[in-house]
Amino acid sequence: MTKIKKSAIGIFLVLLIISMFLNLAIGAFSISSSEILNALLCPEENKIYYQVIMDIRFPRILLGVLVGIAFGISGAMMQTLFKNPLADPGLIGVSAGASAGVVIFMLLGSFLPNFLYNSFLSYLSLPFSAFLGASITIFIIYKLATVYNKVAVTVMLLAGIAINAMLGALVGLFTYVSTEEELKSFTFWTMGSLANGDMKVILTLIPIVLVTYLFAYRKKVELNLMLLGEDEARNSGVNAEKLKKMIILFVSLSIGASVAFCGIIGFIGLVVPHIARLIVGSNHKFFIPLSAILGAFVLLWADSLSRTIIAPAELPIGIITAILGAPFFLWLLLKNRQNSMA
Repeated sequence: MTKIKKSAIGIFLVLLIISMFLNLAIGAFSISSSEILNALLCPEENKIYYQVIMDIRFPRILLGVLVGIAFGISGAMMQTLFKNPLADPGLIGVSAGASAGVVIFMLLGSFLPNFLYNSFLSYLSLPFSAFLGASITIFIIYKLATVYNKVAVTVMLLAGIAINAMLGALVGLFTYVSTEEELKSFTFWTMGSLANGDMKVILTLIPIVLVTYLFAYRKKVELNLMLLGEDEARNSGVNAEKLKKMIILFVSLSIGASVAFCGIIGFIGLVVPHIARLIVGSNHKFFIPLSAILGAFVLLWADSLSRTIIAPAELPIGIITAILGAPFFLWLLLKNRQNSMA
């Protein structure tokens, strides 16, 4: 059984690598496989193709992989934290909290001196403000959903709906007072896009995603024990409270940075861990790596759809993930209802 699970992870890793290469050819400007190879081998003779590949498509693919990994791992850890397959960074307000943090920074940032607002400080403040907004949101939801040291799933979902509505009102306030140009850019940002991928963004995300993955994988035994219940985990020597706080920290960090650079991308953190669990089970030794790979795989192909479905224009990737994820969420709700009635 272990060999089968390792083989499944290996197969999806190979599929992800192939998908990354195929996505170099996909877009409004079509490039064949031979032209890609020629451009990479002889960049001076194929300047246009080389620039499209290295300046536009390759950074975008890397960004999609990193953000997909972040959402996949975060969704997996949150479903373990809440012991429920319906937990998702978007559904319970974490993504909205991150976007609200960015909105507040945008509002306050306009009052800063121009040399400070347009400096590297503002670049660092964007992911930090998103991280702060996500951290506060997930902490509030977790506290509201904890009753007698147990997480009440119904309270969690209701709290997520309420906080999503409150943060949505804050975002609405920003759109009301923003200029026409700010409104256009912000509206497109809230629907999600990987178009802002550049090496500066990628170099910022790499350590965040890598540290989040290493934390999740290093804590695989503790996470397995948490599935048995907090009392059982404590009896086995797990510091449950510290582990929960660390999960909140890393989920907020990775989702906050992802939302800051790419906008709100929903349902990846819900769908991907559930598919991974169906393939390799709940053992986090296999569950975490496959969730990361599937997150990158799904988001990569969702982005390819967003770039080609109405080419040469681009459909926001958040619309694609919502179209794919919303029916899946409804199916999960129906499945859980049938299980509870059985």
